[in-house]
Amino acid sequence: MQDIFIGRQPVYNRNLGVYAYEMLFRDSAKNSTGNNFNEDAATSQVIINTFLDIGLDNLVGTSMVCINITERLLFESDVLPLPASRVILDIQPNININEDTMGALQRLKSAGFTLALEGFLDTPYFDELLKLIDIINLDIHEISKQETLDWLKKLKKFNVKVLAEKVETLDEYEEYMHLGFDYFQGYFLSRPRIFKGKTLETNKLQIMQLLSILHNSSSDISTIEEAITSDLTLSYKLLKLINSAFFNLPSNVESIKHAIVFLGRKKITSWASMLALTSMNDQPIALVKIAMVRAKTCELIAIKLGLEHEDQFFTTGMFSALDILMQRSLDSLITPLPLTEEVKQAILHYKGRLGIALKCSQLLETSAASRISIKGISKAELSALYLQADNWAQEITRGIS
Repeated sequence: MQDIFIGRQPVYNRNLGVYAYEMLFRDSAKNSTGNNFNEDAATSQVIINTFLDIGLDNLVGTSMVCINITERLLFESDVLPLPASRVILDIQPNININEDTMGALQRLKSAGFTLALEGFLDTPYFDELLKLIDIINLDIHEISKQETLDWLKKLKKFNVKVLAEKVETLDEYEEYMHLGFDYFQGYFLSRPRIFKGKTLETNKLQIMQLLSILHNSSSDISTIEEAITSDLTLSYKLLKLINSAFFNLPSNVESIKHAIVFLGRKKITSWASMLALTSMNDQPIALVKIAMVRAKTCELIAIKLGLEHEDQFFTTGMFSALDILMQRSLDSLITPLPLTEEVKQAILHYKGRLGIALKCSQLLETSAASRISIKGISKAELSALYLQADNWAQEITRGIS
C-alpha cells in the first residue's frame, strides 16, 4: 500500500459553522505542496484522493467540498467522478475567460455544480460571469478597504455570496463580518489539517480497472477482448489454461477472440477475473486460491439447488475475498465496481440467496459445521461440495503457477 496525503481547510459561514471544506494538494505529512508542483496533476490527485481513495464522507461528512479547477480540467469535469450537488469548483485566476470557457462554465452550472471565482475582479465577460457564479473569493490582503467596499456595492446587483480569504485575526473576522461577507477562511479560524490514507499500488489498481471493464454490462465483446489482450501476462495465462488438459479441447485456441467464442462472455469474464487476481505481484497464490474456492463453492451450491445465474454465485464468492488480496476494506473495493446490486448486497451484508451461499462457503473455510445451514442441502453434502471446490482450485492453481 502507498501513503497518500491531502489537506483540508474549513470555510465558515457567518455563524462560524462549517459551510464547506477546501481540499488541498499535499505530497507529504508536511503542510506543503512539494517542489514539483503541477496544477493539473495536483487537482487530479486531489480528486482521486478525495473521492476514490479516502472517500468524501470520511473527509468532510455531509459538508460541501471545494476543489480548485484548472483550465484543462474545466473542460473535462463532466466526465470526472464528482457528485455535483456536493462540489464547489473554484475557478482559478490563470484561466482564460473566453466564449469556450463561458460555455464550459454554463454546462457545469447546469449540471448542478456550485461555482466560485478565485481572485477575479476585472476580466472579460465579467458581468456574464457573475450571472453564473455563486461565490466570489476575495483575498482581504490584496485589495484596499475602499476597493472592497466598491466591489461589495457592485456585487449586490448579482445573486452571489462573498468569501473573505486569509482572515488571520479576530479583528479582521469581525470587520469583514460587519461589512457583509458571507463566508470566511483563514489561519485565525483554522489551519489546514493533513489527512493520510492508503492507495492501491499500480499493479492492483490496474487489476481493479480490468475487473471494472470485465463486469460492466455495457462493455461489449470487443472491449473485453481489448482489455484482456492489453495485459500480456493475463492473455498468456488464459490461453495456456484453455489449452491445458483441464479443458481437454480437440484443437488449440489461438486467440483471445477464439477463447471468448468458445467460453462465452460470462465464463470468459469469470476466468479472466480469476486469472487477473493471480497476477498480483505481492500476494502468494494461496490467497488467490481462497477466492477460487469460495467462488466454486458458491457456484456448486447454486447448481445443487437448481438455481439460475450460477455465474453470479461464482462472482460473489470470488469478489468476497478482494479485501484479503487488496488489503483494503470490502466496501471501498466493491462499491465502485459495476456489479449488480444483488451481488454487492450479498458480499457486503450477506443478503439474499447469494449471501447465504457466500456465508456457507466462508463457514466451510473454518470447519464451522455446527453453524452451517442451508435449506435443500445437508451438512454432509455441503462439506462434499467444498472439498470438490478445493480440489478444483488446487488443479487450477497448479496449472497456472
